[in-house]
Amino acid sequence: MIYTLAAWSIAALCWWLAAYGLVRQCRQTPALAGPRLGEMITIFKPLPRLGTIGASAGLREALLSFVQQLDSNTELLLGLHEEDRARAQQWITSLQMAGPVGSVRVFFRAGADLRANAKISWLEWLAPHARGSWWLWSDADIVAPAGWLEQARRVALNLPQANLLTFPYYVQSPANLQSWWDAAFVNAEMLPGACLLVILRRQVDFAFGAAMLFRREVFLSKCDWAVLGSHLADDFAVGHTLGYCRVALPALETLAEESTWLGALRHYQRWHKTIRWCQPVGYACQILINPLLGWFAAAVIFPHYAAVWLGLFLQYCVEVVAVVMLDWQSSGRKFLLPQSFIVLATWPALRTAMWLVSWLPVGVRWRERTWRGLQRPEH
Repeated sequence: MIYTLAAWSIAALCWWLAAYGLVRQCRQTPALAGPRLGEMITIFKPLPRLGTIGASAGLREALLSFVQQLDSNTELLLGLHEEDRARAQQWITSLQMAGPVGSVRVFFRAGADLRANAKISWLEWLAPHARGSWWLWSDADIVAPAGWLEQARRVALNLPQANLLTFPYYVQSPANLQSWWDAAFVNAEMLPGACLLVILRRQVDFAFGAAMLFRREVFLSKCDWAVLGSHLADDFAVGHTLGYCRVALPALETLAEESTWLGALRHYQRWHKTIRWCQPVGYACQILINPLLGWFAAAVIFPHYAAVWLGLFLQYCVEVVAVVMLDWQSSGRKFLLPQSFIVLATWPALRTAMWLVSWLPVGVRWRERTWRGLQRPEH
């Protein structure tokens, strides 16, 4: 038994070493040179309800990162709820002044969402206003590094056969302590696999909500708004419907601003559960790189074996080091705050427990709805 668990741990260690190399290579990918896509691109940026607090500084900076890269051949459609008009007017005006004249168009919408998926409701509502022959869907909390849009245009020209280009994301600067769980998931669980797909140049049938770039005519010929609007994982649904998707670089940054520990835990659970629903076989295969599950089980069954407890301790330490190093690499090798190590030290146990819980008939909470599957939400 000990030899089997040791072999399992060695296999996982090989993955973590490879993961570090993959993230390092992708974060240091040199910029493409040469011609770029010349057709007009419309960027969709629907915002969730801002509430009484309004837009955070991080959200405003995220939007500004896209606006500052607009040119005469790019427009950004910003969607806000009518009740947020008064408190958002000042920073919206500043945002419009930061880009070329007329490049940022703002739309306010009142009333309830037409679809179960609130984001799709907004995208469908904004679509008739789009002038571009290419659409770029990007979540509101995504930050575009300098020059990203120019690079995305070059990638689109170099991969004309792809129906959709999708770009991965990383967490660089969590806003608070509990947001380090988000950082751990994105930087250690998601990003290495995405970088591997880039290097392998594999065709995929899913997409990342950080950025999805596709031709308007292809989308309208293949996708049904009603179907997308009933789906929890709209990014997965779009990629699955369009087919022939490619994961591309450069990656973008996502904000991590969970305000409460419960919110952070629910967000982490929603990520795991959604992947389990979308890709059950792939999610099941994650057990191959999760030997901590075996060591925990062995410690419960054979609590008197010192070798088992030693193996459990060493495996736990390896995974803590792995997540710390991947967060450090993803953040651009910035110094991690000492407090962050406390949260990251809980990640191996949280990841193992969440993998098990994700197989139970437990739903997820998102945008004031409970989802017990990819479709059929409950209020």
